[in-house]
Amino acid sequence: MRGLLIVGLWLVSLVGGAQTSAPDWHSDRAAGDKYLKEFHMAKAAACYERALKDPAIKDSIEEQLVILRHVMDCYDQMVDADHLTQAIFRLRKLAEKHGNKAFEAISYATSGRWHHYNGQKAEGYEYCLKAVEMMKATDHPYKHVDLRNFYGYLVRMYARDGRYDEALRMSQLQEAEAREPAPTQHTEDADRGLRLVYALRADALAMAGRMGEADKAYAIWKKICCANNFDDIDIYRYLYLSRHYDEALDVLKRYGEYLQQEGDTVSYRMLSLLNHEAVLYAKMRNFEDATVTGTKVGELALSLYTKRMGVHMQTTYNLLKEQDESNRKTLWLSMLRLLIVMLVILGVVVLYYMRHIRRRNRAMLKVLNGLDAYRRAVINGEAPTSPEVVAAIEELQSLELPPDKSEDMEEPDDEDRRLFVEMDMQVTRDQLFLKPGLGRDDLMRLIGVDKNRFGKMMNKYSDASNTSVYINTKRVEFGARLLLEHPEYTIATIAAESGFNNTMTFNRSFKEIYNMTPSEYRDVFARKE
Repeated sequence: MRGLLIVGLWLVSLVGGAQTSAPDWHSDRAAGDKYLKEFHMAKAAACYERALKDPAIKDSIEEQLVILRHVMDCYDQMVDADHLTQAIFRLRKLAEKHGNKAFEAISYATSGRWHHYNGQKAEGYEYCLKAVEMMKATDHPYKHVDLRNFYGYLVRMYARDGRYDEALRMSQLQEAEAREPAPTQHTEDADRGLRLVYALRADALAMAGRMGEADKAYAIWKKICCANNFDDIDIYRYLYLSRHYDEALDVLKRYGEYLQQEGDTVSYRMLSLLNHEAVLYAKMRNFEDATVTGTKVGELALSLYTKRMGVHMQTTYNLLKEQDESNRKTLWLSMLRLLIVMLVILGVVVLYYMRHIRRRNRAMLKVLNGLDAYRRAVINGEAPTSPEVVAAIEELQSLELPPDKSEDMEEPDDEDRRLFVEMDMQVTRDQLFLKPGLGRDDLMRLIGVDKNRFGKMMNKYSDASNTSVYINTKRVEFGARLLLEHPEYTIATIAAESGFNNTMTFNRSFKEIYNMTPSEYRDVFARKE
């Protein structure tokens, strides 16, 4: 009897222990929340992924949605595009299956921001605005917090595209949401939201050239507490544009400390951070630190290219190392180091600054000056026969003519020349070359000439061998300007904006005209602007 009693008590203790002990996914979720609050994204993502693999969580749909959202946010902050895409898909699929519009909206907002970042702007705006409307219609307890984030995405996107009025309108909506109370929201969380609002507003105003208003937004930002190394990176662009270089460098240093603690030392976030640091050192004329940081950029770029983008950067870096070693302890070494600082910042190829390439670069600058003169004349509505326009056209024609073409060229016909300049002016001013399918027949109709006469005009007054080359040249020249005016655009984005159907055709046409790739052109001429 006594033995049965002992066995019974043992069984009761087992049952009670099973009822009171939490499933493993609870502890993983708690650990993930702790790491997320401390901005340790990689550790948080690992904990959340373990929690999702626990069979015990399968019946807890709300928990799965929340954890998947955290997983998505972690990969988003880590700029891990592959895992982020998977997380967005998993969250949206689960949310759609169970009719949860709030989490579906969250997935659309993140997806929209990344579409825009990768050059798919129309889809980016569509998804983000869709997310806003979906979230507004829900009774999600953290609706205002998420709407604040959505509007923040749109502020960044509109500002990046130069649509500053829309960006500032979204900033006002973001501030309204940030001031709305959220369930169990701490003062620190509210302050963090407002601090983000004013950081993004100062950034947008500075990019718009409205520095007085930007300074006021920055002053409010500084008064708001809850500063941290992770969030304060949002104020960097304002500090740079307003020439507060010391403060900008301090923000970068503190963000770098966060990345070091996160173990995120070999990533595009760290590469971007080091690039910004090198630029600041150069602006502050601290060339010694700029040289050291520029060398780190080269080493990190080499590692990333080796892992993800082939051997091109590795070859370039090895050539730089060989040149550096062969010229050590000489005056040329000092000059080379300065070039490395200025060029490696943007992922450069320093070979094009060697002796037999410099002549070509000067010729390219001469071409750009001629093109700019012509473009300014077109935009300002000057007569097509004005001295500046005619001089620009003649200068461009004289640079790359085949040896025998100038000898055989007939005396120009004034009427044909006038018609060609008029057509070229309209194509340039109205950016007709961006129109898909633009061809010879379209250009002939512009000036009312037949095929034979048009061919002669093209041969006399254009460097292009045919209409297709002429149109692609216009597109490439347009793309060349975008490369310098928008360093944040990817090559794929530039190609699409310039009227090319694919990046490969853009790269090939660009190299035929400028004797270098778009990336090399951006690296070489960004410093000439």
